[in-house]
Amino acid sequence: MKTSLTAKDHPLCKGLMISSISQMSSGVDTKLLKTNTDSSESFKGSAKVLSELLESSKNISAASSELGSIQLSVNEIRRRAHELRKKTDVEKDYTKAHYLLAGSGLALEDVDTSLNNLQSSQLLEQTVPNQSTEGEIDTYLKVRKDENILSSIENLLSMAAKDFDSFVNQNLNLDWEQRKEEVRENFGILVKRKAALDYKNMAPLNPKLPTWGSRGTGILNGEGARLNVNENYAVREKFENYAKIMHKFNSARQAKQEFALTHEFLNAVTSLGDSQNRQLLESWNILEGLKRNPNIIETAKIYLQKQFFDYVGNLYKKNLNEGLPTNINKIKSFIFFKLRNPNNTWKFGNLTIVNGVPIWALIFYLLRAGLIPEALEVAVNNKASFKKVEQSFVTYIKAYASSKDHKLPIEFSTRLHTEYSQHIKSALDGDPFRLAVYKIIGRCDLTRKNISSVTLSIEDWLWIHFMLIKDDVAGNDPVYERYSLEDFQNIITSYGAERFTNYYLQVLILSGLYELAIQYAYSINEIDAVHLAIGLADQNLLSICTHEGRTNKDPKNDSELITLEDNQRKINFTKILGNYTTSFKYSDPRIAAEYLILISLVNTPQQIRLCHEALTELVLETKEFTVLLGKINRDGTRIPGIIEERRPLLYLSDEKEFLYTITEQAARRADEDGRIHDSLLLYQLSEEYNIVISIVNAMLSDLLSNTDLDQPLLTIDDNSETSPILIAKKLVSIYMDNLEISKKIHTRNKETCILLLKLTDARRTYHAHQWQNTLAQIEELEIIPFADEISARKKAQEFSSLNENIIKNIPSLLIMTMSCIFNLIQDLNKSDYRSVTKEQQVLALKNISKNCMIYAGIIQYKMPRETYSTMIKLDIGM
Repeated sequence: MKTSLTAKDHPLCKGLMISSISQMSSGVDTKLLKTNTDSSESFKGSAKVLSELLESSKNISAASSELGSIQLSVNEIRRRAHELRKKTDVEKDYTKAHYLLAGSGLALEDVDTSLNNLQSSQLLEQTVPNQSTEGEIDTYLKVRKDENILSSIENLLSMAAKDFDSFVNQNLNLDWEQRKEEVRENFGILVKRKAALDYKNMAPLNPKLPTWGSRGTGILNGEGARLNVNENYAVREKFENYAKIMHKFNSARQAKQEFALTHEFLNAVTSLGDSQNRQLLESWNILEGLKRNPNIIETAKIYLQKQFFDYVGNLYKKNLNEGLPTNINKIKSFIFFKLRNPNNTWKFGNLTIVNGVPIWALIFYLLRAGLIPEALEVAVNNKASFKKVEQSFVTYIKAYASSKDHKLPIEFSTRLHTEYSQHIKSALDGDPFRLAVYKIIGRCDLTRKNISSVTLSIEDWLWIHFMLIKDDVAGNDPVYERYSLEDFQNIITSYGAERFTNYYLQVLILSGLYELAIQYAYSINEIDAVHLAIGLADQNLLSICTHEGRTNKDPKNDSELITLEDNQRKINFTKILGNYTTSFKYSDPRIAAEYLILISLVNTPQQIRLCHEALTELVLETKEFTVLLGKINRDGTRIPGIIEERRPLLYLSDEKEFLYTITEQAARRADEDGRIHDSLLLYQLSEEYNIVISIVNAMLSDLLSNTDLDQPLLTIDDNSETSPILIAKKLVSIYMDNLEISKKIHTRNKETCILLLKLTDARRTYHAHQWQNTLAQIEELEIIPFADEISARKKAQEFSSLNENIIKNIPSLLIMTMSCIFNLIQDLNKSDYRSVTKEQQVLALKNISKNCMIYAGIIQYKMPRETYSTMIKLDIGM
């Protein structure tokens, strides 16, 4: 659609038209400058159309408008155009826009096409990126310029930092450890060398410090411990019951008295009826038997036989039969109960029945109960009932019963083996109990040790294996006739816990696998496992590993708790006690000490050393010095702690060795870690009184030299446990009154301590502005020259020989002296009267000042520079 209506026919639009098109053409020209010279043909056409539009606009007159021109920015035009576009329909509806451009003679469709061409050639930019004021090119350029400048600055700074680091690395060689020591000392933190003051005249101490303690590698760091003895009432009660036993056990050991430890543990493990608790109870019963008979195989057989016969006796009481309650009748009752069906038929069809009793089953179960004489009696009484091939059995069982170790002579053993191989083993309808009896008495056919038809329980299976084990294997015996305890142990470990449901702990202990028993006991109850280990260690049944093994992983992990040394399993007994003690070392340090003392229960040099280290670590970590090491009374006497009370159990020859081994090493560690007050107490407990005074002197000197003269040395919050002044006064009063203690302290140390205490009194007087009294106290110290110039030079010569704790305080002492003189002269000059005495006093004070200045002038380079400057100012003002 074309229109002949021109804009000049509308006066109201003339000003708007001229201003807007001018700005628009200016904007387009700016855009055109930014384009490439190789524009498309559409671009040239569009530029020509806009140029013609601009020329036409110049012919429009704006004078006829009374309202004047309307100045619109490019952004405003864009905004209004955007609003117009939002109002357009699907069909192009130019509404009032065609009036605006009517005078140009252009078709609006051509203008629209031209604008689209410009947009497609990206000649009109809709937005300017990264601008807070959209569309403003100048702002955009300014921001980009700022960003470039900042980026350049950052690059320059980064390069400068790298250059500086490179310069430091190339040109500076700093001993950072030395700097660290100096910084710590400046902040009043005691370093290791400070504790060595005045040690030259002492007996040499072992400089080697332990590598354990609070550094993450200790016995008590507890990363592998998961137990919480305060978790609930039941756990806490069990913990306390065991702790009482340990206390009584250690007391009995100390008094060299017998103590039934396993019996006490049996009483501690209450019978709750669950399978896990049953395992523990039976395990302690087995260990009780081991105390009487250290032979593993014999103990196992005796335990299993007694266990079986107790079961038979209880069953007999519930199923009483006619006849007297003899052992044979009890076994018969068991056989009737176990081997006969409810319809009075036998479960085995090939049993040899004599007078209604399966005779071979009776002999077998008598042997199973350990009733060998009764088994012989039954065999003799029923000899007539035996088959022809069985007639010689009575001879074999007589020899078996009469032997101390229940072994057949060689000739009988050979005959029995022959009969077994030819007749008993191969019998198709043979009585299974007859085969079992022959195999047990003669230890026959060891390649087939299991007799499944007669083993009604795990205990039966174990008993048969123990009966077949040969301890004294002859060198000429064939391999298939050898069966050792080690072979049986390998079978046990190959089967694992799954094969022995709820009986694996007893199996391990019965078979002598004590280390694995402790390992498995952790899965039942950790507290019980720890005390099972203690019980085994008390009976010397554990193989303790020789390496220290202070790893911190789960104690249930076999690779950490148990190690292999020379193909033998060995357990880390120290780790067991250390991990357990970790769970209550802070809440119950006394009990923790009782357990750690048990590390030396295995009396080897390594275990004794680890015991000492663990106790020292306990002291350092808990800081329960009074409970563990004791305390010092006001009169200087020592009250021993729990560790010293148990000194005989630590294999220390005398009290001095104990003090050095435990207390002094703990003091050294606390000293090294900068824990001044801890090391102070520990050195007292170790009776190293000279070191104590050296530390106190250093503390006093640091307090005096680091406290401003206008600040008090004591506050209301200070006490005899924290204030160096009060500590020093208390120790001096104790040590000096005790002749034995006083002899152990070097004279120079004592003199320095007393001198520093006098200096603190002078500081207190000075703080109270009692100038004359302060001067008198300073003069009494005999450090600062008061007499004359000669004394000043003499004191200056003696400066280097003074104790370093005194040297550190000479600068403040000089300033105190000069300040007192200054204030006294000021007070004298303020008085109205004049007298010869007054002049003499001022002159005397100035002489002291002059001596101090001479003294300070000689030693000024050994003092802070500010000290001499302050003294000069005071001297000038007098």
